[in-house]
Amino acid sequence: MGTPDPDQVNLDAGAFTPTEAPNARANHQAIWLGISNWIYHLPRWHSSRIFPVPHPPYAVITAHWQLERVKHDIQLKPDDMAMLEDYLRHDYVAYLESEGGPNWKLRDETYKGKTISGAPLPQYQIDDILAAHLKSPPSSYEPLISNGMHWLRYLWDPMQGMPNTLIYTTTLLPDVLLTVDFHIARMNSEPWEDWWDLFMEDCEILVKTITCQRKELPSAGVAVSE
Repeated sequence: MGTPDPDQVNLDAGAFTPTEAPNARANHQAIWLGISNWIYHLPRWHSSRIFPVPHPPYAVITAHWQLERVKHDIQLKPDDMAMLEDYLRHDYVAYLESEGGPNWKLRDETYKGKTISGAPLPQYQIDDILAAHLKSPPSSYEPLISNGMHWLRYLWDPMQGMPNTLIYTTTLLPDVLLTVDFHIARMNSEPWEDWWDLFMEDCEILVKTITCQRKELPSAGVAVSE
């Protein structure tokens, strides 16, 4: 299931709105282009099916297509993946670590924490809390070129070992990114290996179908077809 594809997109500043969870990973201003989802079910031969109990699927995948405004008036080069990677790395770190960000809030709350007796938390307990709950930015970015578009593929895995979203991002215009997010909602505790490779292949196939045409139009900057 999904939403209709837009024929053209207005890139006026007022057209962009704040992103919402699960896409608020770095608080971008965005224009939503479409959404779709699908399910990875357990195969019929799976051993758990011999028991007469409900069998939840492996995962539900929700894909979001959106345009994101580049922050801080930074101008990117559409085909420069190194420049895009540098921007994304700095953006994630700034989002997580700046005042008010998730990691900043966690440290602030932890260092202000008290024991049952009202004493400050011991350092070993602070270290344990931070080690378990601090979020990490994406660790690697993989380049992909398709239909003349230069993409970076990366995994939003903030808790390390529990991937949240597979993301493809390309620089559409110097101040606009085109992003496809594949959000993962796991439905059972079966091994990732049972469905992960198929998920990665399906996402890449979808992204490789995307093409883009740029047109000079009054009050609009780009026409997008998928």
